This record gives sequence, C-alpha cells and structure tokens, in this order.
Amino acid sequence: KSSNKIAKYLESAVSTSIRLKKYNPDIILAADEKAIFYSKVMSRLMSKKPKVGSWIHFSLTSIKPLYKKFIASADFHLAISSGIKEQLIELGVNSKAKIHLVYNPIKIGDIMLERPEIETHFVYVGRLIYNGQKRVNDLLQALSQVKGEWKLTIIGDSKDKDQLIEQAEALKINDKIIWGGWKEEPWKYINKASVLVLTSEYEGFGMVLVEAMSRGIPCISSDCPVGPSDIIHDNENGWLYPIGDLVTLSNLLNEIVNGSRVLPSKIQVKESVEKFDTKIFINNLNKILRSEI
Repeated sequence: KSSNKIAKYLESAVSTSIRLKKYNPDIILAADEKAIFYSKVMSRLMSKKPKVGSWIHFSLTSIKPLYKKFIASADFHLAISSGIKEQLIELGVNSKAKIHLVYNPIKIGDIMLERPEIETHFVYVGRLIYNGQKRVNDLLQALSQVKGEWKLTIIGDSKDKDQLIEQAEALKINDKIIWGGWKEEPWKYINKASVLVLTSEYEGFGMVLVEAMSRGIPCISSDCPVGPSDIIHDNENGWLYPIGDLVTLSNLLNEIVNGSRVLPSKIQVKESVEKFDTKIFINNLNKILRSEI
C-alpha cells in the first residue's frame, strides 16, 4: 500500500468504482464532502444513475468553503441533528423536503445505573482535550467552585491528559477525580452515576448523552452545535448551558450537590431518549430511502 495520501485516495476511488459497478445500487450514501463529489461523478457514469445522499456526522462549520458546494449538490440529505439540518439550509439546500432528520441510533437496553445516596458522582466520557473541541478544562474549572461531597470519574485519554491532571492539582480537586483512562466499553467501568457532563465547543451529535440517558443518567451539556439541544430538554432529562459559561455551569453543579436542584427520575430520563432506539431508526431510514428511490 502506498504511503502517499493522494495515491491512497486514488486506490480507494478505483476499488470503490469496481464495487459500485458490481452492486449497481439505487442509492449511494456519502459520509463527507469529497465522497459526495466522487459519488456524483460516478453516478453520471453508471447506467442506473443512482441518487446520492449526504450523511454527515459532524458540524458543517468545520468544512472548508471550497468544498461546501459539494454537500449542497447531493440529491437528498440525512441530518443527524436539527442543527445540521439548519446548516444544510444555510448552505443553499432550498428544498426542506430534501432534508430528512434521522438522528443517530442506539440500542436501548434494560440496564439502568444506580445513583449514589451520599455523595454526588459526576461522569465524563470522551477524549481529553484541554481547550479545544471538548473543553475539559471548563469542567475542572467549574468543579473547583463546587462545595460539598462530590467526585468525578473521567473515562477517556489523549495527549492533553497530563496537562489536565496538572490543572486539577493546581485547582486542588485532583483527589476527587478518578482518571479511568480509555476503555473500549466505558459503561462497564461505571457502577454508579448522578450526572454526566459534556462541555464541548461543538459536537456531531453527542452520542454519549444518549448513551448515558439510556441508562437513566441525566446530563448537563453545553448548548453547542450540533446535537445536544435535540437530546436534552431542561428539567426532563438534564440541562443545557451556554458554551464557556463557567458561572452557569458551576451553579448547576453546586445545586445538584447541595440538593436544591432535583434530578429527574431514572425512568423519565430513559424514556426521553427512546425515540433514538435502533428499531425506530431502522424503520424510519427504510421509509426515507424507499421514498427516494
């Protein structure tokens, strides 16, 4: 295999062309802007002329302006959040009928985690980015202002881990934090949880929120683009706060610890995300794809 990036892309393009001609599909779903462009070119060369649909799993704001027109050129779009749907409209997708809101699926199981009775147990699951997309430094800074009995379990890893540990030590809260490291199945390592916290600058959807809620865990998240506002509904299953607003975040955390903010029931939290269940997703997706053929 060639180590040259362009050569690898060309190799992939050739092998994909062979597969497309073999299977002769009715629809091609493309997961990024370059794949959409390539799929549109291939569609014109095929006898069946399959439709090309976009299925982007990240905020469109991260795409270079030069490539954004490729996305708008797709025949239809699967939006995993209402935020991405709005971004597609801003890109020039004039017909809302071409945009299908599908969300992201998760298998809703029967397991619900217990809540600790004495101390509040916060949880963070994800990459440990200090001051980038995940803004984990915000979480540590806000927790340093929280009084009372609490602890934080962090499941995740990255090159910023040591910097975050140094921050926690400087804030004098490191003794309250369990650094669990990266786990392939993080929920197997969390026995009890009060609230999951997400402090991101942006998300593609925020699947970790649905994963937590499916286990009865309410969530606090930044109201970032895109996804959390589709998942979290204040007081029903958690709370949203403005990105980077550490005062609001620390107030929320304090109120949970001191008991002045009552957590919604585990059953209520779980029921709030049942619309994301895999079975519902598959049925909805089948209907959409059949309507596009």
